[in-house]
Amino acid sequence: MSLALTLFAAAVLGLNVHQSSTVGPNATKAAGLSFVRIDANWLDAEKTQGTFDFTLFDQVVDAATARGLQVLAVLAYTPAWASTGDTLNDGPNNDVPMPGTYAAYVTAAVNHLKDRVTYYEIWNEPDLQTFWEGTAQQYVSEILVPGASALHAACPSCKVVAPALATVGTTYATFLDVVLAQAQSSIDVISGHDYAQFPQDTPGAGGLSDSFYNKLEAHRIVTVGTSVIYEGPLSFKEVMDAHGATQPFWITETGIEATYGDVVAEAAQARYYCRVIESMLTRSWWTTTIFYEAFDEPPAPNHFGVCVDDPDAGPGYDEKPVMGLLRDAAQAPALCPEPPDAGADADGDAGDAEGVPPGGCGCESGGEPSFYVALFLAALVASRLRERRVG
Repeated sequence: MSLALTLFAAAVLGLNVHQSSTVGPNATKAAGLSFVRIDANWLDAEKTQGTFDFTLFDQVVDAATARGLQVLAVLAYTPAWASTGDTLNDGPNNDVPMPGTYAAYVTAAVNHLKDRVTYYEIWNEPDLQTFWEGTAQQYVSEILVPGASALHAACPSCKVVAPALATVGTTYATFLDVVLAQAQSSIDVISGHDYAQFPQDTPGAGGLSDSFYNKLEAHRIVTVGTSVIYEGPLSFKEVMDAHGATQPFWITETGIEATYGDVVAEAAQARYYCRVIESMLTRSWWTTTIFYEAFDEPPAPNHFGVCVDDPDAGPGYDEKPVMGLLRDAAQAPALCPEPPDAGADADGDAGDAEGVPPGGCGCESGGEPSFYVALFLAALVASRLRERRVG
């Protein structure tokens, strides 16, 4: 077995399926992946305090486990009855809950799911007011610490995944700093989201704007002569290192949009997935990636899915080329070439915050797709065009 195939086989990859018990798990399995991330929403399960209904979650979890998939359950979003006040006047879902209520939900959810689910993410993107209108300190004291304690008490072998921060704006680094300074011992797996572009694909990424790597492991510094004119927020890895954190790191959301039928966007999406996978394979501290997301549901407001929900299609969905990349890469490692040696970027030079960092992606050499990746993507596009002409 080649090194590339061995590495890819060891990679843990999955898709966000939300609350789908059909298309989501089916597409994840068909793509050859092993994990689904589901929305085990508090507001759905406990609409009245103390009365729990996990029927919806059971359907999703049972569908996933029946297909041999592992589950990451996101425990988030405040029901109206538990809110301490809607300070932003945007509904209760992102409100700070009354003390003790979230921990009680975690206890009930984990007791119900622990025979089938090992991993639980404690909230989603709490550094964005859309999902959490409290402070970082309130997230730690009202959500993370009591939630993790309740989870470990209900299931000592289960794992707390947190804090699922979005790398939007500049506050994620300071938010993670608060979390690790006060509650690192509560976390088994550190998680975050990274949707930034790769510098090889977007000339500004890493130079005039933050790249995937800047948010991941080496923050951006812009200098003119000897003067620093801009310095971005620290990356996930830099904050982890500052606190001596040795927990594994998971990216639980990443991806780019591709409208079904747009062959240029579909090829870019497949290339992005390849870059993420190869970047992950050169970084032992980053062990799992769950892409966003499994499917588009027309009329979808966005197009991040690897397929499109289509009841008239044979499997219940129409594949985008990236599904073929995911499925075939494990069988044909040349489709995602062996990563470069650590310490050299895609051009063979030492990496930095404005380019490809040490151990960077091997999808390209000299700014162009590698032979195998280019050949594979061209074949996928040609195949898709033939299918549409026949249809």
